[in-house]
Amino acid sequence: MSNADAYGSLTALFTSGGGSPSHSTSADGPRVGEVTVVLVGNLPVMAGLWTTQFADEVARAHGPTALVRFEREDVTLELLRADGRQVPPPGAGAVAGWLPRAAAGLRRWVACVPAEAPPVDAVIGAERVVLLMGADEAAVTGSYLRLKQLSDECTNRGHPLSKVGVAIAGASPEQADQAYARLGDAVRSFLGIETDLAARLPRIERVESSARATYPAAECPGAADFLRSLRRAREAAARRFDDTAEPPAPIPIDASASAKPVAPAPAVSPAPRAPVAAPAAPPTPAAPPTPVAPGPAAIPAVAAAANVALPARLVPLLRGLRPLGLECPSVPEIELALDDDRRLHVVGRADQLARVRAAHAWATAHRELLGLAFADLRGGFEIRERIVLDDARQAVALHGTGVLLDVVVRAETPSGAVQVVLPLNDAASCGG
Repeated sequence: MSNADAYGSLTALFTSGGGSPSHSTSADGPRVGEVTVVLVGNLPVMAGLWTTQFADEVARAHGPTALVRFEREDVTLELLRADGRQVPPPGAGAVAGWLPRAAAGLRRWVACVPAEAPPVDAVIGAERVVLLMGADEAAVTGSYLRLKQLSDECTNRGHPLSKVGVAIAGASPEQADQAYARLGDAVRSFLGIETDLAARLPRIERVESSARATYPAAECPGAADFLRSLRRAREAAARRFDDTAEPPAPIPIDASASAKPVAPAPAVSPAPRAPVAAPAAPPTPAAPPTPVAPGPAAIPAVAAAANVALPARLVPLLRGLRPLGLECPSVPEIELALDDDRRLHVVGRADQLARVRAAHAWATAHRELLGLAFADLRGGFEIRERIVLDDARQAVALHGTGVLLDVVVRAETPSGAVQVVLPLNDAASCGG
């Protein structure tokens, strides 16, 4: 290859033409989990450019994303499309101290393990593993050998590797598909590992980096320890308001009521209020308030949400949703439902945010199969995370996480007590 040809091939990676699409496999972005371990294989140009490109594609599709690159001597932390969020200043223990705070505010995490590092500890227990590679023959061969070594190590540790995503960088869609097919056929036939095409990254596009810093590796946890700490921090962020002291007494509307409805006591409920008059003229003197006789209250009163016990199935409470009739194998307690606009809703309770997101990741990874099984999901579909609360105070921990929130309260009506579902946000205000 001449110098001119080599220069042309290099510059093509950084320029966008009007031909093939420059973004990932689908309109929904790369197929990733909430925490994805990326194995860095043979890549054109510098690996760091492509890992940032991959993380930016994740952030473009899924929201604020943290990219963590583990190298021999350094750990680089970068936030993509993170709306002004910042990384900690360098210092001993800075990353470990920042992690619990960041776990609640970042939607996706991409942890990159370089080719020379043993990744088995980071891969075991990972929600999603993606191999980032080029499309030439050397990249395909090197990727197969790396997956073989990793598969052997995982099997020896008692955690067989069953599935890996593949992201192809620096190649046209046609070249990417050919490289993916060669690698996928080989690892399926000889290693028993299933693959799926996580992303195509034809060129290096402009990225939207919000913050970036590099830390000495000696001052940061290693990849495996970091991922374990991240998992604990995300679980703690999802439940940090669950273990509270005895809740304060609600506003005294049926304050002493138990879960079983009881008749209101005399002289407790206020008299019905008269309509508010315009302030222009003094109000007409009214008779002093008199106790209301026993019987149903004249105005429905909403009781404290803590008095509500959520049923075993949540989807029937939510208007406009119908059960999908299928469960996520890894988190069967999370409910799946469809709305009239062909959106898939992943529904759970206040302490199940991590499980809801695990079901979200599963549905994302199995879009094609779900489309084959359900006509409403063919051709792609949007996924919405949804949490049903039995106490409105639980929304504090979930505010701004991109999750739709509904609270169930009990209302007293002339015909008796009923449960009412009140939405606390919508798709525009949930922070996703």
